[in-house]
Amino acid sequence: MNEDIIKLKQENERLSRMAEIDWLTGLYNRGTSELKINQLLEKTSMGILFVIDVNHFKQVNDRYGHIAGDHLLQEIARILGFMVLRKDLLGRIGGDEFVVYMPIERDKHFAEDRSRQIKERLADIPLADAKTKLSVSIGWAVFQEGDDYQTLFDRADQRLLKEKRARDRKSSGDFKAVNNGIDMDIKRIRAELSEHDLIQGAYCQDYDTFKSIYRFVERRMQRVQSSAYIILFTLTDDEGDFPSLRERERQMMILSEKIQDNLRATDVYTQYTSGQFLVMVSDVTADLAEMIAKRIQEAFYKDFDEKKEHILLHHCYPLTPVEPIMRIRNTEI
Repeated sequence: MNEDIIKLKQENERLSRMAEIDWLTGLYNRGTSELKINQLLEKTSMGILFVIDVNHFKQVNDRYGHIAGDHLLQEIARILGFMVLRKDLLGRIGGDEFVVYMPIERDKHFAEDRSRQIKERLADIPLADAKTKLSVSIGWAVFQEGDDYQTLFDRADQRLLKEKRARDRKSSGDFKAVNNGIDMDIKRIRAELSEHDLIQGAYCQDYDTFKSIYRFVERRMQRVQSSAYIILFTLTDDEGDFPSLRERERQMMILSEKIQDNLRATDVYTQYTSGQFLVMVSDVTADLAEMIAKRIQEAFYKDFDEKKEHILLHHCYPLTPVEPIMRIRNTEI
């Protein structure tokens, strides 16, 4: 009973923590930032609030893609985390907007100096286009008697907007939007998913991946007329059992090599047990699947001096379309 209560308490704490955190950066979200800054203001009655906004962030997304934009925000959060002190509070309060609250008693000269430091450090974040530098605008406000989060934020935000307007007038043509953000996302996804070093022959998958491919093919057969066969290769000794461990390891290495060499790049295989391999061949007939299995057996036996053509067994079976589970909807009479 006590253990269940402890687990429930831990789960509640985890959910509470998740509700406070921005999912992308791991920083405090808008609501939590306001709550905690107000708590600190009531306790200390001092501090400086910085509001940081990424200049032309939409163009960053348009030019480099939304995935790159997310990575950029994560990198900004990481660097800001290094620049704040343990008692400072850091949050993401909007798409490209961050706040830093420092519960210290300083003047506007400190605020201006710290703003400059933040701008210079964030400008070092590399973008895909080396000719373009990341820039941010920063507004700040020093605590005044009677301030809460909202009044501090309003003054800092007004300073931020003034800086952004001045910057936009000065450099309106420096960062032209290129509306190919989705294209950039597609290119990045293709680069991440594609196999760069193509292996000749079949590709060896881990068992869980093989199982996922198997189930995908079963589902596909519901809609597309196709064929696929599974071949199970099993190593045995003279008595029909697995060979000794040392001999089995040697034979499995040889068998893996022969399977890969004698299948197409579109076929897959996986190690099922310490003495078995599973192979999936697609778009073949039963006779062709059997012929492929025998070809692998012959290639395997060529690496043995002694004639033991009974130590490698194989069994074939066809894949069939998976039967969907019929859901019966209860109706009230």
